[in-house]
Amino acid sequence: MTAWTSALSIQHIPWSPAETAAYRALVDHLGGTETTPPCPGCNKAAPDCETGTRLRRALRDATRARCDQGRPAAER
Repeated sequence: MTAWTSALSIQHIPWSPAETAAYRALVDHLGGTETTPPCPGCNKAAPDCETGTRLRRALRDATRARCDQGRPAAER
């Protein structure tokens, strides 16, 4: 029997400082702390408020920047 190994593997890649800061800002905005009240605009079925949308995009962009490190521009 042959062992099969997937070409894609899950790896733990530590978050960058930019990702950590963006995530903490988003959690604070959404009310993920005991000291910060939740954003009423982001905690309902409607789309996020402008600040929530901006913070989600900042986290997305920071993650993309980390994932793109070391990859040629043509592959991004």
